[in-house]
Amino acid sequence: MSRTSNFSAEYKLKVLNEMKKVSEKAVARRYGIHERTIRTWQIKYKYQGIEGLRPSHQNQHYSKVFKFDLVQRYQTSNDSLDVFAIKNGLRSKRQLTR
Repeated sequence: MSRTSNFSAEYKLKVLNEMKKVSEKAVARRYGIHERTIRTWQIKYKYQGIEGLRPSHQNQHYSKVFKFDLVQRYQTSNDSLDVFAIKNGLRSKRQLTR
């Protein structure tokens, strides 16, 4: 199944760079983007670089063994589920919550 993205990686980076000058709330209001979305972009950029901001046009598939291993590692982690998932190369926490 193909997916589309509303924003390019370059656009997301532009939004993140603007946050160096003004608050997250002001940037969110200016661009009409939810603050939670911007925070997710920040985490992806921090741990995955520009590749984390690039749109994915296909769903990723992970083996049950891989997901089970991540769930076990998360249980001993001090990271939030969002951060843990992104640190481990996932696009979001959704793959682990299911």
